[in-house]
Amino acid sequence: MGTAIGKHFHRKQWLSVQQAVNHLSALSEEPLTSAHLADLAEEKLLDLYWYRPGQKLMFLDQIGSLELVEPLRLCTDNQSDWRAIVGVLRHNPALPAYEQDTPLLEDAQGNRLRITFDHHQLPEPYSSRWYPNLAELVLKRSDLEQLEPRLFSPQEASINLERDLLLDVIWQLEQLALDGEEHSTSWLAEQLARRSTSLDRNACERVLLAAERERTQRQAH
Repeated sequence: MGTAIGKHFHRKQWLSVQQAVNHLSALSEEPLTSAHLADLAEEKLLDLYWYRPGQKLMFLDQIGSLELVEPLRLCTDNQSDWRAIVGVLRHNPALPAYEQDTPLLEDAQGNRLRITFDHHQLPEPYSSRWYPNLAELVLKRSDLEQLEPRLFSPQEASINLERDLLLDVIWQLEQLALDGEEHSTSWLAEQLARRSTSLDRNACERVLLAAERERTQRQAH
């Protein structure tokens, strides 16, 4: 006899794929798609959950079955399964090669489960019913909120930009081969900007001044 996972989940805690895309698009002020979520999931930065109301499940490590009444986390253990699930976010339906070829699920207690069907409801081997479709994939609102600072932090974006810029500045300085001559940061910035169309003079001077300040602080200690 089946048992229920618990009371019906609180819908405000969950987002559909489209709701998540709309939310991130509003934050970034750019039109995003579910493919952007797929990129995050591919790097295993974003958990995905399967919600198909009424779907039967069976435990892997204990006797018993139950009915899906709240989203369950899709496990990333099996690489081929996870690639197929990520592919669903890219609008590529997963078509398993044989019956019972279903991805692993995990409940809040760490129990592993797989979906199952009554004999008269058994889908065909290549049926997409063995895997979640796009409408059945959901995300935890809290998971997405935790990712937002990483995705949209101006400070982090600035740091990454400064690092890339610094590498270009260092390379250009090496090409100048100053042979120990002393030059002002403004002169160096001007020379660097002339030598590379990808470098902005003001940005160069900002990096050089920051490097000079750091060197001075280190010498003082």
